[in-house]
Amino acid sequence: MRRIALSLAAACALGACATTNTPYARAPITTVISPPADYGPNIYTNAPRAPLHSELFACNSYGSNLGLIGQRGEATNYTPYIDTPAGALLRNPTEVACLSSGFGYRGGSNGRQHNGLDLANREGGFIYAAGEGRIVTADYRGGYGNYIEIDHGYGVRTRYAHMAEFDPNLRPGMRIAAGTPMGRMGMTGNATGVHLHYEVMIDGLLVDPLNYGAPQPYVTTPVTSTYQQPVPIAPADPVTELPETAPAPESYPEPVRLQSPY
Repeated sequence: MRRIALSLAAACALGACATTNTPYARAPITTVISPPADYGPNIYTNAPRAPLHSELFACNSYGSNLGLIGQRGEATNYTPYIDTPAGALLRNPTEVACLSSGFGYRGGSNGRQHNGLDLANREGGFIYAAGEGRIVTADYRGGYGNYIEIDHGYGVRTRYAHMAEFDPNLRPGMRIAAGTPMGRMGMTGNATGVHLHYEVMIDGLLVDPLNYGAPQPYVTTPVTSTYQQPVPIAPADPVTELPETAPAPESYPEPVRLQSPY
């Protein structure tokens, strides 16, 4: 009987523990934000830095807003660098490409404004940071496709669109050096061919990457002052005429007479 009583008491105690409202100390709940994933070395880690292109050739003669094209097909207004408040930026930040479309309105009456340069290469190739700066965005953005935006400071930003891919190590806020390979040319988003859509923004205004910041054409210095009085010129020395002399008579040497030995 005693054993049964003890068993009933233990069962009641267990039931009370199961239904008690006694508060228990709990560990504080904290939200831990994991650091961005570091994917480590990849194809971009040891890729060569950006080349400097001395010329840019048009892909064809019928592209929109190509500007002046020379006899060899070169864009005559092209220079390797864009002079900006943030310093020099690459005008062609690709491994190799031709100019397929320029900055300006295109498409006829139903067209629209095209706010950058289309630099095309059907084989693709690397895309580089046009200058030193900080990554603002590196993600997929609608019609731009795979898209990167860099803030170079002093109100200067560059944008790179339609990339096939970009370096997964790129994160907003990270510093990037000029000429760093950061993606490869593609046709993601609203694109009909493999190319880079390249935009340059100065103080919130999109400018023409082909013509903005180009050296001024050579202009001769205008005349700003003239002489009020004619410049005096010293008189030349008088010419002394030599007296005429009679020509010397012509004279000939005496002929040599040869005697016959016979």
